[in-house]
Amino acid sequence: MVTKWDPLVLKYQQRSRQELAAITTLRRLLSETEQNREKVMERQQQLRAQLSSQKHCDIADWRVLKAFLADLDTLRNQCEGRILEFREEIRIAVAAHARTDALVQKYEHLQSQSINKVRRHRERLETDALDEWAVQSHSRAILAQDLHNPR
Repeated sequence: MVTKWDPLVLKYQQRSRQELAAITTLRRLLSETEQNREKVMERQQQLRAQLSSQKHCDIADWRVLKAFLADLDTLRNQCEGRILEFREEIRIAVAAHARTDALVQKYEHLQSQSINKVRRHRERLETDALDEWAVQSHSRAILAQDLHNPR
């Protein structure tokens, strides 16, 4: 049964699905970024251990390792910045989805009320028709009885 609420229900259900897909994507990106940060941190630890274990190393090698460690620090900081951004985007997306989900529930409730109202109206018409038929049937039966049994 079609109601005036159907387009709104469909619109917000579609928006809800899109928001859920966006949240899923953001969570995947967050996870990947956290994994990348962990890899960078592991590599930093390996290089620091390598630096501390090499006592007799060429100064040029030390400079290269120090520069690489500085680059890894920058990369780790960028990962941490992205992680904070993803967490904030996820928080905002979840809040927006909660509002959309509330709208879906609101319009589904209004849709359900409209459908129930139409059903009750149809049932009332059906009941009234049955009552009218019963009254007319009873009246005809009494009339027929009066015609066959004059007093």
